[in-house]
Parts: sequence; C-alpha cells; structure tokens
Amino acid sequence: MVNKSDPETTGPESNDHSADELRALGARARALQQRMAQVEASRQERLSPPLGLVSSWLIACKLTVGRILRRSAWGRALLARLRKTAVAAASGPQLEEPEFDREAQRQAAEQLLDQFLATEERLGLPAVVQPRVTIILVFYNQAALSLKCLRSMGEHVDLAAEIIIVDNASSDRTEQLLDRIDNDRIIANADNLGFVAAVNQAANLARGDHLLLLNNDAELTPGALDAAVKTLESADDIGAVGARIVLFDGRLQEAGSIIWSDGSCTGYGRGEHPEQPEFMFRRDVDYCSGAFMLTPRWLFGELGGFDTVYSPAYYEETDYCVRLRQRGFRTVYEPSAMIRHFEFASSGGFAAAGELQHRHRELFRRRQREFLRHQHSRSDGNLLAARTGGEHRHLLVIDDRVPHASLGAGYPRCREILRQLVAMDFQVTLYPLQFSGDGWPAVYETLPPEVEVMLDRGKAGLADFLGERRGLYEKIVVSRASNMEIVGRLLKRDPSLGQGAEIVYDAEALMAPREVQRLRLIGHSVSDETATTMVADEIALAAPAKSVIAVSESEAGQYRQAGYKHVCVLGHSLPMSLTEARLTHRAGLLFVGALRHAESPNVDSLNWFCANVLPLLEPQLPDQALLWVAGDASSDLVARHAGGRVRFVGRTDDLGPLYSACRVFIAPTRFAAGIPHKVHEAAAHGIPVVATSILAGQLGWHLRDELLVADEPGEFAACCAELHTDDALWQHIRDRAAAAVARDCAPNLFTTRLHEIFKSV
Repeated sequence: MVNKSDPETTGPESNDHSADELRALGARARALQQRMAQVEASRQERLSPPLGLVSSWLIACKLTVGRILRRSAWGRALLARLRKTAVAAASGPQLEEPEFDREAQRQAAEQLLDQFLATEERLGLPAVVQPRVTIILVFYNQAALSLKCLRSMGEHVDLAAEIIIVDNASSDRTEQLLDRIDNDRIIANADNLGFVAAVNQAANLARGDHLLLLNNDAELTPGALDAAVKTLESADDIGAVGARIVLFDGRLQEAGSIIWSDGSCTGYGRGEHPEQPEFMFRRDVDYCSGAFMLTPRWLFGELGGFDTVYSPAYYEETDYCVRLRQRGFRTVYEPSAMIRHFEFASSGGFAAAGELQHRHRELFRRRQREFLRHQHSRSDGNLLAARTGGEHRHLLVIDDRVPHASLGAGYPRCREILRQLVAMDFQVTLYPLQFSGDGWPAVYETLPPEVEVMLDRGKAGLADFLGERRGLYEKIVVSRASNMEIVGRLLKRDPSLGQGAEIVYDAEALMAPREVQRLRLIGHSVSDETATTMVADEIALAAPAKSVIAVSESEAGQYRQAGYKHVCVLGHSLPMSLTEARLTHRAGLLFVGALRHAESPNVDSLNWFCANVLPLLEPQLPDQALLWVAGDASSDLVARHAGGRVRFVGRTDDLGPLYSACRVFIAPTRFAAGIPHKVHEAAAHGIPVVATSILAGQLGWHLRDELLVADEPGEFAACCAELHTDDALWQHIRDRAAAAVARDCAPNLFTTRLHEIFKSV
C-alpha cells in the first residue's frame, strides 16, 4: 500500500525511485495488500484495526509467561490452578475443592428429587412405534442423578427414540422415581447384575436401529444425540461414536480415549478446557467411554454385546471398540455430541472404581496382547500421535485464516485442498496465521469436521506450536508468500521446528508481478530489471521447501527457471452449474468480488469500469446497461457509485439467481496474480465474460472463443454491448467457456493431481 502521507511516495517528483526503494516498497505493499484483502468485512475489523495488534500482543505475552512457568514445578502447579480458575469462571461459580464440589452437586440433585416426588408431576418418555435409537440406562441407586438424566433426555432427545431402563436392585428412592415414568420400558432385576450384564440384557429387547449407552449420572446437551447419529450414519465403516464428556465443574473428562501398549488408558484432554482446539474436531480414536457410546444394534448383537468377563464393569467398552477395529470398523469421537457427567457415581466412588479398573486392565492385557503390540508406549511425548486411533499420516497446513469461500482470494481452492487431504486419510491440522478468531460454528460450516483448527494462537504462537508438535507432522504445507516468509525465518532460526517434516510451499499466486502492475498503474516508474528482481525475491522465499505447488503452468515455469526441481501445478476444482440460457429473460451486467480495501484489484477495476466504461456503454444499451455488484463493499464505494445504473447487492451466499438473470459478466481487472477463479465460476454457471488481457493470459483462453477481451474503455464497452445484443455470439462464448472450465477445473482432475502431488512429495 502506498503511504499517502509519505513525501517520498507522493507527487510527480517522486515517481523516479531507485531499484532498492521500489523493491522495498513493492514488498511492503504486497504484504499489506494480501493481508488487507483477506480481512472479512466485519464491523470490528473495519472500525477497530488496532484490536488485531492488541490481540497479537496479548497472545505473545500469554505464551511467554506460559513458557517461563512451565520450566519449574511451582510454575506448573500455578498454571494448573490458573486453568482451574479459568474453567470455573467460564462455567459459573464453583466450589474450590473437587470432593466438596461433588457433594454439593449431589445435594442439589437430591433437593430436585425431593421437590419432584413431593408433587404429582410425571415424566413422560418418548412413545415411538419405530425407534431410530434405543437409549439404554442402567440404574443402581443414585435416583437424584437419574432424575436429572431423564429430564435432559425429555428436553434434548430430538429424534425417534425409545428408552429402556434396567434397575439393578436399587435400594434408594429409584423405585419411587420409576413409578412416576410414563411410556417406560423397565427391567427390574432382583439382584445387582452389574453394568455389563444389564446392558446386554436391555440390548436383547431393543428395537432401535442403534443403541445409545448412556450413564445415569450423565446429562444430554442440545443436539448431542442427533450429532452422534449423523456421524454414525455418515460412513459404513463407523462402528461406534463417542461424545465430548464434560465434568460438572466445567473441565473436560475426555475427548476420546487412548489405549497404551501396557493396556492402560487415558481420556484425552482430561482436566483441560473443553473448547480448546484440540478437542473440537472429529477423529478416529482407540475407544470411547460407555458413559456415551452409540453403536449399530445389529453390530452389537453380532459381536455378542459386551464381553461378560468384564462384569460388573470397566474395560468392557475398551474391549468392544478393539473388537470393532479387528472387524474393520472405526470408533469416532464427535465433539458436537456433548454430555455433562458426574463420573463414578454408581461404582462405589473413586477407590472402588480404581480397584475394578486395575483388575480388568490385567484381564484386557491378556486377552488383547496382539492388539497392544501395535499401540504407542505410554508417555507424554506420544500423546499427540496416540490420540488418533488407527493408521493416519499427520499433516499441517499454515494459511492466513479459515478459508471461507466468500472471501475469494484463493480461499475456495484452499478449502477444497483441505477437504481432499482429509479424504486421503491425512490427519489434517490447519493453523490460521494472520486471522485466527473465528467462532467454532463458522469454522465447521466451511471445513470438514475432521480438520483440527488451531484458533487464537496466530503469529505470536507459531514457534511454540511447532515446538510442541516437533516430529509429529509428515508434511507441513505453507500457503502464500507472506506466510512462507514467516515460516522460513523460524526454520532458519531453529531448524528442529520442522523436524521430520517435508515442507511444501503452496505459492497460491505470484504476487510480485501483480504489484509491479499496480505500481505502474499509479504512476511509479518500475524498470524491467527491478520487476525481475522483485519476482526473484518472492520466488526465493520457497528455498526451505522440498516442493512447490503453483496454480498455473506459467507460474510453475518461473519456479523451474529459478532452479526448483519439484514444482507441481494445482489449479481450481469447480463442478459445472450451468444456468438456463433463457436469453429473453436476461439483461444487465454482473460484477462479483470483495470490495473492502481501496488498494485491492477488485476496487480498482470497479472504479475504472464505472468511471470510464459505463458512461460509454449507456448510449449503446440505453435500457439495459444496469450493473449488478455482488460482494462485501465499503461504504465509501457504495456511496460513490450506488444509484443510477449501479446496484450493490452486498455479500451473497447464493449467486445463482444473479448468474441466471444477468446477460454479461465483467472482469475489468488491471492487475492480478494467480488464476481468476471468478471467471471460472461465472463460466461454470453459463454467463459469458468480458475480461482484460491480463486475465485472458492467466487463463490461457482465446479471444472471441472462450471470452471477449479488451483493455481500453471504448473497446471494453463495445465488447459488453456486442455480447449483450448478439445472441449467436453469446451462445458460442457460453458453450466454449463452459467446455474450458470442464477441461481445466474438473473435480476429478483436481483430485488426481492432488494425489499425485502428495504421493510424489
């Protein structure tokens, strides 16, 4: 960005600069443009730019303090206490001592039971003829907690479900509670048969497609069951789904569980905040707790249910998930399925539970000796590798932000790359380097739920993150020049941060040529020698990478000429979505693009078109020269151009109606890098394009075949008018452009190339 207040960059006398000055100016402008073009048009980002700097500073301070504290025993103890305080603050007032807190929770539940039994109120459970899910509850005392569990199901079971309750000879007020339940299916055992036998007993009577095993000291949260069922039914090889289990004091109990080679188990994330990034993505796990386990009824029956050697309880679900894997089925952790859990309420407390667990661990070790041979040995250093069950390769992607398609700027391509990498069975982590403050719903509206997204760490936290995960990743993919520059500096300072990983540089687009074009447009004298040097400087950023991914053959050629041996081309993936031709119903021009910052190519091109082309076009199309503009737009731009012949429609998730209604798509871009995806998208929807020669060259498309091309205002206006009035030409351009998109952006071609790239890497 040119600094308007800098005397060295203003006025006619400043147009002649040294090569070094122009290179520095270009590098600074390139970085700022790329950063600014990728900011969402939120009120906070428009009105409060300093907040980003403050946020980065606070993150850096937090990470520095954390590093210092972790160096000593007292520091680690302090960190643990601070985490506990933070969790308590997030989840409401909590009592300080865990045991006292548990007793307070019990007393509160008992009071609720007193109030319930003192009235005539009844609990009406779902009455369904064809249940999709059978929920199995095993009661052994704890009537008060059971009441809370049942009420949560009444509030949050959002699909056809039956509930089977097995009462294992409770001696408290459970019988009184059961007398108040309608539409119940209750099995009353004369003796306490234990959890394992009771579950098998209920499963034999179940009618649902799936079984949900739910502890009676647990509470469902909104959407939990529906999320688990959708996950279970999303793939034929999923045999069980587990939940994100949160303790009543707000801490995490587990986000899936790990089985170590010695037969011991770890609930991943225990004691941490449940919304940390590490716990918010879906993944395969070794097993999930029987406190919440969803599994197909037929599969549970075929495996003989829980193995009764683990009666009365503990390790039965561990063994079950191992047997699932041995049959070719996966166990999946689903973070959107969340329950709150009291824990150990029906096992006689911590001491009794610990004794049972130890005894059954030894039994499990003997019975699953071969399975355990392939598990990780128990250590903190193996935690990250062991948290994902089965065979997966770990891959890290570093980009500016979560790639929401509406942002343009190469983000739709990045999103598709991430989706494909997940499908290739990589365990993918995305690290948003520049903008990392998205909310979780927005993140997973854009990305597959299997992608781990490291929010809220940013540039300040990258070195620590790479250090924490040193040796984990097989590949580290860095997208965009500004991010590669940051990563390159870190690796130069500490090469061990990339230990064991192959660095892949996804250049996305060469920005230096675009910057040269921009500087020349605004009046700077940039020599060919300086332009060549600017490009060379950007290409040199790829030095730490073993391979380079370019978006076009022309840009790939520049990397090859610079001496890079492993250079691949990966363009865009775009399915065809041809709208109906309906020429008699089409009229007007369409412009699509984010219009948030004055220095962006989109703003420049729209300003140029409105000022120079539209006035020439109006006499040629007196009744039809209406221009529709879709995309985020700054208020200044709207105020300058709105009204008359220009209509701003803002950010639009579905452009289909505009593609169907308009006659001509315009792309009057005067400086650009990479591949113009907007032209691909317009052609894929069947609307012909008038573009500049810069874009035609990037596409490799031909004049009057796949598109019309013009650079001067009069020529551009004439092309728009001709395409608007000549039906035969319109149909020809539409057909040929659609064929070009099908050739260049076929999803199967994209998939094949991506497989080839990562196979060769």
